[in-house]
Amino acid sequence: MNNQKLFLGIAIFFTVFILWDKWQITQTTDANGNIVSKTEITLGVPTSNSDVPTVDMQEVKVDMPTLSVAHAGDFTTVTTDLLTVEISHKGGTIQNAFLNTYPVELKSDEKLQLLSDQAGALFQAQSGLASSNDLLPGHLADFDSANTNYQMTGDELVVPLTWQGKNGIEVVKNYHFKKGSYVVGVDYQIINNSNQTIPVKSYVRLSRNAIDQSNMMMPTFTGGLIYDKKNNTVQKNDFEDWSDFKQQQVLGGWMAMVQQYFFAAWIPNQDKQQNFSTSVNDKIYKITNANQQTSIAAGSSVVLDVNQLYLGPKEYGKIEEVVAGLHYTLDYGWLDIIADPLSWGIHKINNFVGSWGWSIILITMLIKLVFYPLSEKSYRSMANMRKLAPRLAKLKETYGDDKQKMGQKTMELYKQEKVNPVSGCLPIMVQIPVFIAFYWMLLDTVELRQTAFWWMSDLSAMDPYYILPIVMGISMFIQQKLNPPPPDPMQAKIMMFLPLVFTVMFLWFPSGLVLYWVFNNTLSIAQQWTINKRLR
Repeated sequence: MNNQKLFLGIAIFFTVFILWDKWQITQTTDANGNIVSKTEITLGVPTSNSDVPTVDMQEVKVDMPTLSVAHAGDFTTVTTDLLTVEISHKGGTIQNAFLNTYPVELKSDEKLQLLSDQAGALFQAQSGLASSNDLLPGHLADFDSANTNYQMTGDELVVPLTWQGKNGIEVVKNYHFKKGSYVVGVDYQIINNSNQTIPVKSYVRLSRNAIDQSNMMMPTFTGGLIYDKKNNTVQKNDFEDWSDFKQQQVLGGWMAMVQQYFFAAWIPNQDKQQNFSTSVNDKIYKITNANQQTSIAAGSSVVLDVNQLYLGPKEYGKIEEVVAGLHYTLDYGWLDIIADPLSWGIHKINNFVGSWGWSIILITMLIKLVFYPLSEKSYRSMANMRKLAPRLAKLKETYGDDKQKMGQKTMELYKQEKVNPVSGCLPIMVQIPVFIAFYWMLLDTVELRQTAFWWMSDLSAMDPYYILPIVMGISMFIQQKLNPPPPDPMQAKIMMFLPLVFTVMFLWFPSGLVLYWVFNNTLSIAQQWTINKRLR
């Protein structure tokens, strides 16, 4: 095995890797080619309210109707330093949510929208109370609000929605906002002025239409997650594999729907039993959690501390401070064992230097330093191979027609000169998983989004002037010239095209990734040139 064949193999590998990463399992379709909806899982909920128990202490089972499209109607707008949310008076659903500090595009005044009530792009955070005989409001009940606009002026803001039921039952649904936080707290103040005990269980749900943000060069995960706190495990499925989710009854945990850079997550009380399940109807995918049942005695009032709702970016380190396990929303692919330390390292470096571009360069140098001993051995082997090139050419001239004899004499020459051609391939082979891990890590690092460095306005996007991909192609060409030429003329011609092939491939890669590869190649060239000079 030699470097020329290896580079060709890498080109093929990356092509196959990108195509494979884009490939998705075909959805089940009917005879007309329409996507078949899966049967909804409803936490053991019956299909009609005729099975709902009356006043007793047994498990409350209620039907939770599907909100298939956004309900146009009254809503209350809440604006904080980080969020602008619209709370529908229909169920107190957060129907729209905008991230104030994240524009849709650079130099745009339009804020990025995470939750949406638009048909076809539905993404909502719902919550309600399940009770016997519908004595308490579910996620389609009609609430009232004293104001239609709330603006945060201090450190905290509470937004109440009120509901008046039968027999003097009153419910106040409170939304809690804090300055500098993407977390929205939700609780219920329930006043039971009736003459009966009311068993109740609160529930929350994330509902959305399927989306696919990825393209061939940037495969990103969109889908759902359910986290089991006790076992520190997570179920993770995209929308096409939604039926693979398993219902869970666990202590604590959380559920989320994620996309590139951002996500929404309902986080329940971590000390109480939760019941997570999933369902899909009318192309709307849902994750539901039912909290533990409690009872409200006649003539009493209680406050149910239901859930916290996170609406924001996947900020490495910060999301783990919200609740344990939330780092699983970061999608690093199947090489997360490498990508996670790389992410930790680049964030630590950036905390020190304050520049994501320089952080990429510095972590490239650190990776190169880690692999230096292996690279040193490899480059020495390649330098020795280069010195043997004239003798190998002579062997081919002498034994070119006898492949067996040619191979035998070549191996004798390698043994005599103590040269191992395979050792020249090892550092490149080792760097392939590091490169892929770095690639996935950068794809889900929100801090790089719309971050400028040198002439590049966004390190998470392609180089607008294609400067880095061209420089990378030139660096690959220089590396080829420093390596021993391939003995086969046809192979030599193919190798001449590889820098061009890689340049074209990298035109659409995130500029931060290409920056890493350019500096990695530059350091490799310097190391190879120095070794070649020593061994002349």
